[in-house]
Amino acid sequence: MGTETNNGIPAGQGKDQVKTETKLPEKPDCKDVVLENETAINVDLDEEAKKKLEKEDPNYLKNRELFKKIGEIKSEKLLSEHVELGLNKLRSSSIVIEKTFEDWVKRNVNVRECIKFVKKKDNKDNPICKCGNKRNDHIPRTVEQPPDSKWDQKSCTTLIENNSFGKINFSGVDTNTQPQYMRVAVDNGHSNTIKKMERLFTEFWKLNEPDLLISVTGGAKSFNVSHDICVSFQQGLLSAAKSTNAWLITGGQNCGVMKLVGDVIGRSIFTSKICTIGVGNWGKTWRREMLLNRNRIPIETDEESLLHPQSREPIVNYTLDAPAKGYAALDPNHTHHFLVDDGTAEKEGIEIEFRGELENLICNMFTKDGVSLPMVCIMIEGGMQSIDQAVSTLRKGNTLVVLKGSGRASDILCYGFEHSIEVETVEDGEKKKVRMLTEPCRKEMIKLIDKDFSKYRAQGIVEKMITAVLEISMYRETVTVFSIYNPEPLDFYILSSLMQSSGNSATRMRQMRLAITWGHARVAKEFIFSRKEYKFSSDELNSLLLFSIIKQRTAFVKLLIDYGADVRAFVTQTHLTRLYNELRSSTGGYRLLQEKRKKEKIERGKNTKSEGGLQNGRKNKNRFSIRRKDKGLRGVMLSDVGSIMGTVMQGSYKSIFCDPKYNERAQGDETFENPFDILTMYSALADCQPMALLFWENCKTPMATGLVAHKIYMFLDKMEGKWARMDEEMTEKLENAA
Repeated sequence: MGTETNNGIPAGQGKDQVKTETKLPEKPDCKDVVLENETAINVDLDEEAKKKLEKEDPNYLKNRELFKKIGEIKSEKLLSEHVELGLNKLRSSSIVIEKTFEDWVKRNVNVRECIKFVKKKDNKDNPICKCGNKRNDHIPRTVEQPPDSKWDQKSCTTLIENNSFGKINFSGVDTNTQPQYMRVAVDNGHSNTIKKMERLFTEFWKLNEPDLLISVTGGAKSFNVSHDICVSFQQGLLSAAKSTNAWLITGGQNCGVMKLVGDVIGRSIFTSKICTIGVGNWGKTWRREMLLNRNRIPIETDEESLLHPQSREPIVNYTLDAPAKGYAALDPNHTHHFLVDDGTAEKEGIEIEFRGELENLICNMFTKDGVSLPMVCIMIEGGMQSIDQAVSTLRKGNTLVVLKGSGRASDILCYGFEHSIEVETVEDGEKKKVRMLTEPCRKEMIKLIDKDFSKYRAQGIVEKMITAVLEISMYRETVTVFSIYNPEPLDFYILSSLMQSSGNSATRMRQMRLAITWGHARVAKEFIFSRKEYKFSSDELNSLLLFSIIKQRTAFVKLLIDYGADVRAFVTQTHLTRLYNELRSSTGGYRLLQEKRKKEKIERGKNTKSEGGLQNGRKNKNRFSIRRKDKGLRGVMLSDVGSIMGTVMQGSYKSIFCDPKYNERAQGDETFENPFDILTMYSALADCQPMALLFWENCKTPMATGLVAHKIYMFLDKMEGKWARMDEEMTEKLENAA
């Protein structure tokens, strides 16, 4: 231990340097201790404990030295029987040295490497190990074993510090993005470690919250789907992703259905913010050696890293060329890649468990009112792995959309789903309903399986596939079969599948919000409002009406009013204030309120300066600090709306919002005499003519309100030229500055 003063603080440190005295647990039921600032643990260990720690954590000795450099605090001796708790404490305490993304990855996300080379076959000067990797691909501390030695994944591989993460620069590929990637050990798919990915998504990758998760599964290398089905799939997927701010998850390879997804995302000019995550197999990734951080681009050439060293990420060059047999290259149009490894290079499907756990994590991350993020799985063509993923999706309560006519597993599934019949059986004395195939249908299904999967007959694929298809057929409400000959596009059927699952009021509200975001009023009318068991309270209808107006979904506004939403009760000071604060930045009302805010700030600055106005500056400080703190028009009050209406009408009309009582934050639920008139004027300022017309048709004073709305449109039209010139000048200044 270091030298201490009488008060227990290490010599050479002041009281403000050491704020917490942390002790490691003496018994298993000890509570966790949180370290503050730059304190660290220096633990006295017995020899048995040291050996166990080094075995469990290869970086233990290095981290111990780091702790010594940061500083020492008083702690108790850690005995070997408490090593498990001690190890967790040691790891959790190391967050004090995670100052960069690179630090965090190396401390929290490991990779797995083979450390016992057992020669499988000769390959000139670079023989291949039984793990599937060449000798040169092994880490330096690998020990060579006799060729007849037994090799198994558990004893011949180990976890090491992550050496493959950062950003990928695809050489020779015309793309504006550098996808982020991370290699992860298959062990990270376990529930106790997958939780760490939540911090990766939110803090380091800074991804926006989605309204839907779309998981795409299907064929890879043996992908033979007609052009019409591919186009229909791409159009429907893009429409669904754009409308709902969805996240997409695929296998991430540059082939098959994954390439279809990547191509449509890459081609569209509207998809820069669509998060597309690939979860692939590290061992089967073509040219994976290029993704090792030892091949990173020198930092001197990375200007962003020099400006923001705390967010520095390694960048590697990756050549996209034709892969060798059994391998697949990464798709350049995915925004993120996870590459799962188990220390081998020959196993198929090692990423499936990790992908499933990752999908669960994402759905649970964005839970609202006890309802997790909705997820839909889309299956196009594919093999047995796609069937297994479909079963897993349905067991978790999610929905499945299968593209009929795409071939292989999809067509087999569709045949079984459409031709199976429900029968009642008795098991353990209890009646149970199951799906069965008649003998002719079973024979036909076996023919379909043999057509594409005959080489797997010895592995029992026929019975496996029939059993899985019959299980899928039990989920009649959550499975949707889509054909390109259907009257509606794919995105309509994706949304319809999500609407069919029943649930409590929170589930119904989330379904409705998704339908409003998507913009399909007919789906909501058919699958939600038509159900007798679905009843919405007045508060729920008001919430949905507010959401529909903000999203400018006129058809939903009309649907909700027809269903019974009380507009008079809805139009309150609180709701109106929320509507004006949520105006889109492209609308005229937003620009007018923004100009008013700028003028107020300039005037406030002049008054403060001319009067030596410390007191005057403090008087209005609260209001403007709130506005600066929030994005967009946060902090707008109804008095601001009254002011811009005075500017628009040039004295010919006085808004009720000019009353001094609206010069404060909305607090109550005061209603208004003419709610439709007020909403008509709001819609005009929001540049939403269809919605303005809907409200105007229900006005008490249609003539006067129509004239005011006309005046608003005329004024905004005149201002468009001015705003366009201002935008051009700003663009020119930015270009010159660049």
